[in-house]
Amino acid sequence: MSTQKFQAKETKKINTNKNTFGLNRWLKSLTLGIIPAILTALPVNAAKEISLGHEGLNISIPVSALETYVKTGEVNYELASYMLLLESQEEGQYRQILQERYNFPPHIISQFLHSYMGEIFLKNLGQVIQTKSIDDSYSTVENGSEDIKTAFLKAANDTEGLTVINFIRHFPSETMWLDTKRIVAVTDKISAIQNNTKAFVETVANLTSREAKKEEKIDFSRLADIRKKGSYQFSQQEMMLEDKGRNRKFAVKLYVPEMSAKDVSIPVVVISHGLGSNGVNFESLAEHLASYGFAVALPQHPGSDYEYIQKFLAGKAKDMFESNEFIDRPLDVTFLLNELEQLNQNQFHGQLNLKKVGIFGHSFGAYTAFALAGAEINFNQLKQDCGPQMEVLNVSLLLQCRALELNPQKYSLKDDRIGALFVLDPVNSSLFGKTGLSQVQLPVLWGSGTEDKITPIILEQANSFTWLTTPDKYLVVTEGANHVNINFDAVNKTAFTSIEELIQPDPEVVVGYANALGLAFFQSHIADQSEYRPYLQASYAKAISEKPFNLSLVRSLSETQLSQALKQTIKD
Repeated sequence: MSTQKFQAKETKKINTNKNTFGLNRWLKSLTLGIIPAILTALPVNAAKEISLGHEGLNISIPVSALETYVKTGEVNYELASYMLLLESQEEGQYRQILQERYNFPPHIISQFLHSYMGEIFLKNLGQVIQTKSIDDSYSTVENGSEDIKTAFLKAANDTEGLTVINFIRHFPSETMWLDTKRIVAVTDKISAIQNNTKAFVETVANLTSREAKKEEKIDFSRLADIRKKGSYQFSQQEMMLEDKGRNRKFAVKLYVPEMSAKDVSIPVVVISHGLGSNGVNFESLAEHLASYGFAVALPQHPGSDYEYIQKFLAGKAKDMFESNEFIDRPLDVTFLLNELEQLNQNQFHGQLNLKKVGIFGHSFGAYTAFALAGAEINFNQLKQDCGPQMEVLNVSLLLQCRALELNPQKYSLKDDRIGALFVLDPVNSSLFGKTGLSQVQLPVLWGSGTEDKITPIILEQANSFTWLTTPDKYLVVTEGANHVNINFDAVNKTAFTSIEELIQPDPEVVVGYANALGLAFFQSHIADQSEYRPYLQASYAKAISEKPFNLSLVRSLSETQLSQALKQTIKD
């Protein structure tokens, strides 16, 4: 393909570079990818004509025709040849996307784009949307991150808000250069991830059925329904702990079951929240465990919790979390357990069993759990994964790569009181790598949702699970479950003011899965109640599974099985 050049220097231009993909595949990717969205959204005061060419196929589209289409849906004769490339159903999606307005408050966009995580995001996007300078002797193509930042900020502050049209209108360079080779590569990668995820889910479902057939047949309808609350009453109290050695104060919610006998040993579980959370999403799990006789502690990690995110959004913090949280979070839990040991002598009459403690962690909290279980930060893996070829579709790398701000040394964060881990949608793969995760020798219950876009199953979790060498490991996959449930109405229709407004509760059935399996896991591996072992079987997962949130549970997934499943997808 010969590069198309637009000669009118006083106007904004869009060019496409050479790419070696087949014509049909290339056109399909472009029509549903970034290029047509940008072409169609050009304002009337930009270039008068857009040219798109590939190996002898040239399409010229007047911007006025594109503008008319965006505003009214009319496809005139000048635009008709281009629109023939779209299927009828795709055309409807295409125009709808172009009309979307995203109501992110300008100060929130500004804060994110000026943060370390925002810089990583911009540099990666700038490899696709680039700037091109042309003079009499030569032309140069550069990363478009700075111009992208400018366009985002100006569009967000414009009265028309952040739309594709406004983004283009405010793009400051004369030429916007789209790297179609990268765009098509990303489009193909998205398609491959979708296919691999489907293959992975089918593999886990088949293994679940296979394991269930080998298990002793149990009529779970005749057993207690552990999705329901237990019989124990419990009290809730809040504590403020101060670790003077780290100059750090943090709050803790503590749920304690009421025990009539003074000689009863109460098992303990700690819940570590994810980035920007206030722990509310896990109160259901805390109350569920407490109703079955567990003492449950929910510490707030002050450098990465909801309050800190709010400070960041208000411009009172430089980034979304402090990089030292990779160290402070596990130390928070260790300090909490130390304090509970002191309180256990008097307030709790020695009833708390702090010799073998369970820990639940979601996302960043799952990192915290793994670190406490002995997984060590793998700086070599981080340097490899956070370089120029960083996997842009794994959003969790924006968080993980910030660990490179730490001094690259060995951090001993393991706490020998931790006895078992329940991790949900863990941030883990680059932070620990295979070497780090293989150090964990405790029982692990690993939960994943198929719709997780933050820690995608294929990019972040599937391989990591196979790296575990502990004999007691369980993988639970919930179809249709997300990392967090985003309220998109808050983004598209109203100007939200806090992260809390964006998050919706998890579906009740999904909460039921987590409560039941978490209880069975901690009863089996922390409280040593063997009667709960049957609930940690594939047959139980099949018994409680409800559409559309189909549930699978396996223990046997290996690297070989995973590799074979993904290879089969490529063949198909």
